[in-house]
Amino acid sequence: MASIGHYLHTIGDALSQLLNVVVFLSDTANESLSGRCYRQRDHWLYGALMKSINAVAALLGDLDHCEASYRNDVGRAHLLIGRTK
Repeated sequence: MASIGHYLHTIGDALSQLLNVVVFLSDTANESLSGRCYRQRDHWLYGALMKSINAVAALLGDLDHCEASYRNDVGRAHLLIGRTK
């Protein structure tokens, strides 16, 4: 059984993905908003969001949150692709 911390992290990931799709109209349902902000950091909106998200996350000790989220999104995609081969 997973720990409560892991469960809460999973809920946070799901909410981030939902926000990315519903509010920011992404067509990529498995991408977190933080990961998208890192991937599209050269766009004015996502660059500003990335700085804001990273600033809040840094207060909680999570430096470079958006880049880490992007790498986690990519890692999950690779796992999914590996399972479907």
